[in-house]
Amino acid sequence: MKIMHMADFHLDSAFSGFSKDIADKKREELRLCFVRAIKTATENDVKLILIPGDLFDTPFCSALTRKIVFDAIENANCPVVIAPGNHDYYNKNGTYADKSLPENAFVFTSNEIGRFDFDELGISVLGYAFTSDKYEENPLSNGVPLSKNNINILCAHTEIGAPLSKYAPMSASSISKYNFIYAALGHVHNPAEPVKIDNTLIAYSGFAQGRSFDELSSGGAYIVDIDFESRSAELQRVVLSSMNYEIERVDITSLSDDNDVAKVIENLVSDKKYGENTALRVVLTGAIPSDYSINISCVRDALGSCPLALLQIKDETTPSFDLADLETDITVRGEVYRMLLPLLNSEDAKEKQKGALALKFALAALDKREFGID
Repeated sequence: MKIMHMADFHLDSAFSGFSKDIADKKREELRLCFVRAIKTATENDVKLILIPGDLFDTPFCSALTRKIVFDAIENANCPVVIAPGNHDYYNKNGTYADKSLPENAFVFTSNEIGRFDFDELGISVLGYAFTSDKYEENPLSNGVPLSKNNINILCAHTEIGAPLSKYAPMSASSISKYNFIYAALGHVHNPAEPVKIDNTLIAYSGFAQGRSFDELSSGGAYIVDIDFESRSAELQRVVLSSMNYEIERVDITSLSDDNDVAKVIENLVSDKKYGENTALRVVLTGAIPSDYSINISCVRDALGSCPLALLQIKDETTPSFDLADLETDITVRGEVYRMLLPLLNSEDAKEKQKGALALKFALAALDKREFGID
């Protein structure tokens, strides 16, 4: 039997750093991602859907989002179990308490662990709700009301392996000791690979669709195939995202012309087959001539029309200075270099990069050369 495990959609995210039009579009993309997820479940003959938290970005959502989500859940034609997380925690006046919530939606409403029995499926789902934006106890610490007749599955918003976490901290071993066949977890957007301890398979579904450059590549969910005879679970990853965020580091050592830099970026986009569904951040690295400062605006102009949804260009190149000359230089150039030496010699990579950029911009200013920052 197949179930679907998905989480962390963060519907109605604010996207406060964007213009209203772009923020509206990004919120619409998230809603469509959820609808696509339900459709994927139906196409794969999924009998149960598990959502361990942060379906919404807050305990409340817009009327439009509520209608789209509730309609999609109703159309799922199977039970949908939701364990509210730290963002969409259960509130008696919130979305999950809405009287129009579909009958096939089963929402945990207490921070004490509870259970939904689906005897017709032979499965019981155990879980709990965040009732505020923090939950500093291990929800499993007081025992778990396991079903004696059904296969038991955990649906939980939690941070495992972080005992001081404010987000329902628990350990993998504390989950496995209850012999769950599967633990469907939410909260961690970029998780490690699923792990199996004894007979318990433990997995985070990760983000459903990336919202920024800290959620890279394809977002998705798991279709979990439950084998009742062997009492085991196997996972199939399904992609849900319609737009991916990607970061590429490009070494442009020795280049000294904005047009050449643009050509390197153009070739990268072509080789990787990035297109209108890709938001790309290009990080320029390497040592470039000290008398050349990359002008990001000029690079963009040289690129012309770009097939990407978004392109960011970040300059992390370092100047190829004659350091021996700068050490003995008695002008302001040498003084600037000597002032920045503590940063340039730092063992901290970020501090070293800061020093290199400061030196590059300072010498460009002294030479009355233009430089651009994206």
